Amino acid sequence: MRFLKLFEEYNNDDVLHIFDFDDTIVDSPRFEDQIRDYLKEDISVESLLDELLSQINKNKSDLKYDNGRYYIDDPDNEINIIGKDCVRKKKRVYLTSPEKYYYSELSFPSSVTEIGELYKKVKNKAIVTARYSKIRHKVVEYLKKLGFDYPNYGLYCFPGLSDKNLERASPWKGRTIVKLIKENGFKKAKFYDDQAKNIKEVRRAVSENLPDVEFEAIKVNGWWTWDI
Repeated sequence: MRFLKLFEEYNNDDVLHIFDFDDTIVDSPRFEDQIRDYLKEDISVESLLDELLSQINKNKSDLKYDNGRYYIDDPDNEINIIGKDCVRKKKRVYLTSPEKYYYSELSFPSSVTEIGELYKKVKNKAIVTARYSKIRHKVVEYLKKLGFDYPNYGLYCFPGLSDKNLERASPWKGRTIVKLIKENGFKKAKFYDDQAKNIKEVRRAVSENLPDVEFEAIKVNGWWTWDI
């Protein structure tokens, strides 16, 4: 693990800096954290949680918490999972953030991370985020609200899964970033993201498609970064 270099060392005219949005340049509230607040009498996510639990015929009393995740024990595989808001892992069914959550104001950030301060200082920048393209205008709104300038090399939002698009967010990020670097002629680029799977996929895509580009994919966790 190593400390992120000083801002001035990163602000080179020949480097394209590509940033994720949530939990990279901004500190966004997690659905799981808001569930925890709700279970302590905060009702801000009540309807989302109740709707999610109704899909699997369970109650709030069935929920258990472990390592930042909420789950329900299901040793006999009795729960019928419908939709994308739950996932089975062995004898547990984990709650994931409902798609509706990412469309709501509840999911948007109120603070800037230290990587966000780096974003504000570098010259050449782009944002590639898994936030849905349908709410791109909300991402733009919150960029302005939190004092960010619009990225001069573009804001790219995930189109989402559909019958016509089966590409998931990580490979989409890889393909988008390869195209972004190639079309703008950069020979040096840095990518910042809080998710290890995105780091691995983007690094693989750039390595395979742009072997001559000097590329660094940085796993972000506040001020601290490490390579995967």
